[in-house]
Amino acid sequence: MPEIVKFEMPRVETVVQGVGAVREIGAELDRRDLKRVFLVTGHSVGSSEAFAALASDLGDRVVGIFDQVKAHNPVELIVDLITAAKSAQAEAFVAVGGGSPVDAAKLAAIGLCEGSESVEDLARNYLVFEYPNTIHQKPLTGTPMPVFAVPTTLSAAEWDGFAGSVDHTRDTKDLTVYLEATPQVVFLDPEFCAHTPRDLWATTGVRALDHAVETAYAKNAHPFTTALANGALTMLAENLPRSVKDPHDYDAALKCLEAAWMSIIGVHNVSLGLSHAIGHQLGAVGIPHGVTSCIMLPHVMRFLEPVTSAEQARMAQSLAQVQGDGEDLPAADRLERILDELGVPRRVSEFGVGRDKMDGVARATLGDIVVRESPRPVDETVVYGLLETVW
Repeated sequence: MPEIVKFEMPRVETVVQGVGAVREIGAELDRRDLKRVFLVTGHSVGSSEAFAALASDLGDRVVGIFDQVKAHNPVELIVDLITAAKSAQAEAFVAVGGGSPVDAAKLAAIGLCEGSESVEDLARNYLVFEYPNTIHQKPLTGTPMPVFAVPTTLSAAEWDGFAGSVDHTRDTKDLTVYLEATPQVVFLDPEFCAHTPRDLWATTGVRALDHAVETAYAKNAHPFTTALANGALTMLAENLPRSVKDPHDYDAALKCLEAAWMSIIGVHNVSLGLSHAIGHQLGAVGIPHGVTSCIMLPHVMRFLEPVTSAEQARMAQSLAQVQGDGEDLPAADRLERILDELGVPRRVSEFGVGRDKMDGVARATLGDIVVRESPRPVDETVVYGLLETVW
């Protein structure tokens, strides 16, 4: 008899999509009577003409700009963002960029409602996981400030309340997870995304593929999310190479943004898995966010194939229809053909990360909550072996 399961629906209220979608930010702020907004981005996007036009369009609603976000969010910068937004008496964040600016806005929104003023304060809201299934999480005492998101990559951080930060004193990536921190409004603008470097677009697109794969064969997979994940896999296989080749192919870019959305929309119910768990901790030692999926996903798929053969056979069939070569190949090999076409990095050593860091990465992986839904049990030895394969 089926057991009772609670499924938390996504908390995003509105999605505005299409060429020029960013010009609707002001109207959505006005509709919610939000008059004082704080823009959050990184230096690259923040110094672009497109960002300047966005900020100009919002006019005197903008009470501050934080353009110092860095990859994986070093936690001390989140403290700086909280201080700046509090001083400006901001009423909402508008995060513009990839996963790191969106996560930074979510973390700052949580920190403001919890009265956090230091790294130690922020740590009170980290989700603490002990393998295989022990979770410690402090309930929120307030309501996070609204976050609007303008993604410029395919990392898909805008669709959930997960947010990551890095403590470089421990070489560890920490997760803060609250549904209430999910962005309220998301703007999918393929024209705005045309400014994103193609290598970044490619690697974060592989990150979206990783979302689709891992939610489709998670231990707690759900038919609602599996159907979306399978659709996302096909859409990305068809459109990601096109969009990487031509940033002005707005149809392909929008389909990639939609597929990234589909790949992760139920993540508070159906967890990501081993590739992401290892990837989070590779990020803590200096590997870019999307690149970790390029490195890990095919190898994790092969490790899990003995217990996910049916799911991976469906993936292989979907990818074969797109690739159209008539060969009988496993899903991991099909995925690697996409990676080869995209020309993405595939080795940890390409980023100057020493083999001596791998013990710590393996250890930290078992403290990452998403590893709990790996369809096959793991320990440090298993994780280290996978890391040796990709080093």
